[in-house]
Amino acid sequence: MNHNSLLIDAKEDTPMVRLETKNGKNLILIQGVSMPENAFDFYTPLFESIFNFFKSFSNTTLEINLEYMNSMSNKQILKLIWSVSEKSSDVNVIWKYAINDELIKLKGEEIKSVFPTVNIVLEAY
Repeated sequence: MNHNSLLIDAKEDTPMVRLETKNGKNLILIQGVSMPENAFDFYTPLFESIFNFFKSFSNTTLEINLEYMNSMSNKQILKLIWSVSEKSSDVNVIWKYAINDELIKLKGEEIKSVFPTVNIVLEAY
């Protein structure tokens, strides 16, 4: 069994991020709150970590489970989905939202409409 992971702890204004490769499957998990004062300063090194961590992007799942994100984080998430989907057509995005959180659900629907060729699944919990 091949298993490799990297964890970036959540802070007050940034999400927890876990990168994991297990049995040939890649997972990028972004969870919590994303409202850094400067989203570019948080997400640029994160992108570098992601692209240095994974050797291949085939069989990759990007799971986004945010309780809140500001508009600049939204732009960075769009950039991340685009960047990962450019590396491989075998990318799945799971957009999780609390069943009563219409705003995060709407963000997921908007992102799905921006990337019609990417497999994006909205999942309520």
